[in-house]
Amino acid sequence: MDKTEGSVVAVMGEMPALAVASSSEEIVIQLLYQLIIILIITRIFVWIGRTFLRQTAVAGEILAGIVLGPSLIGMLFPELMGEIFPKESSIIFIGIAQIGLILLMFEIGLEFEFGSKLKESRFTVAMISIAGIVLPFVVGFFAAGWLWNNLAEPRPDKLIFQLFFALALSITAIPVLGRIFMELGMSHTRTAAITIGAAAIDDILGWLLLGVISTLVVSNFNVGHFIFNMVAIVVYMLLMFIVARPLLLRWLATELRKDNKLSHKTIAYIIIFLFLSSTITSHLGIFALIGSFTIGVALHENRQFVALWKERIGSLVYVFFLPIFFTYTGLRTDIGSLNGPDEWLMCFLVCLLAFSTKFGGAYIASRLLGESHRSSATIGISMNTRALMELIVLNIGYDLGVLPKNIFTMLVIMAILSTFIATPLIRRLMTQSNHNKQQSDEMM
Repeated sequence: MDKTEGSVVAVMGEMPALAVASSSEEIVIQLLYQLIIILIITRIFVWIGRTFLRQTAVAGEILAGIVLGPSLIGMLFPELMGEIFPKESSIIFIGIAQIGLILLMFEIGLEFEFGSKLKESRFTVAMISIAGIVLPFVVGFFAAGWLWNNLAEPRPDKLIFQLFFALALSITAIPVLGRIFMELGMSHTRTAAITIGAAAIDDILGWLLLGVISTLVVSNFNVGHFIFNMVAIVVYMLLMFIVARPLLLRWLATELRKDNKLSHKTIAYIIIFLFLSSTITSHLGIFALIGSFTIGVALHENRQFVALWKERIGSLVYVFFLPIFFTYTGLRTDIGSLNGPDEWLMCFLVCLLAFSTKFGGAYIASRLLGESHRSSATIGISMNTRALMELIVLNIGYDLGVLPKNIFTMLVIMAILSTFIATPLIRRLMTQSNHNKQQSDEMM
């Protein structure tokens, strides 16, 4: 073979590598455009929410995600949306969103100081929580039967649809509630303590119900498969909290004492544990998110670790990954898919049902337990804050094929409205309550 032939072979051999390199660069550039746009739009809407709407950061983040989807940008500029979020890059985008969600659920678990939330007024907290979840769940379950009858074919299984819809009406977002109270400077109040405690129980019950419903769907109603999955989940949780948790806490305390900081090695091992737990729960049929949340709850007692993790990793999760998740949800939400006045009326009824049952259950229970009208109203409104936790549940229902697109959109609208309504009403009620208390103290 002469030099010319050798050169041709060499060039031909390099062509696939060059093509791959070119393709990789195109994917990276496309992803970078997406991330730049997401982060810029998110910052703009967070600023708008804080400045003009007097909302917390999470409300602006949710709104930014919806704006970037087919509900606004996709409706006004469909070609532009297709260029920003092409189908070719959807797998990578979804992967980043899901990894971010796993890390976020780990952080939520770390913040889940369940015991401390129940130190004060345990009976009151428990009763408010039970009333706040039972009433919307029961009413939602039966109302979902009517909704199911009005769905277009093909319809999901009726029982699973009813259970998922009832769960969606029952959720309270404790992370968002915590952020609202902290940003309003009211986290120290008795009302906030009761509300956060009740929301904590709601979240635990909600995740348990989600696990049961998801396992039921994954097992395809096979009783044997369902029982096996549930037993496996119980065994895994017992092993995690009885065996793995004390070992992890002991190892973590040793590492922090030795390094006096959160080292790269420790972070790497925590992420490995986190992903392993997520993989196990995913195979058991209750989604990877439960696994990451479980590790977070298992490690939350080491408050030094929690503080160091939030300092080194937490900001990245909230500033980078959380907007990606909201955009991921926004791309699935198409407000324009609600066709005609009938579906908009249905959406209004869904929102009204969600607000009234959640508020009613918490308010009535609070009043019966001796709380004042203003405190009870604040608790009822606060328990209506669904936001992040609701969107997680809705995305799971959508992925399982339980929630059709129009119902998914209605419930997303409900989650957004409940979050936007909560902040100004909580601010007004608690500010007036503090003002009245000051006046009473001055008179004394």
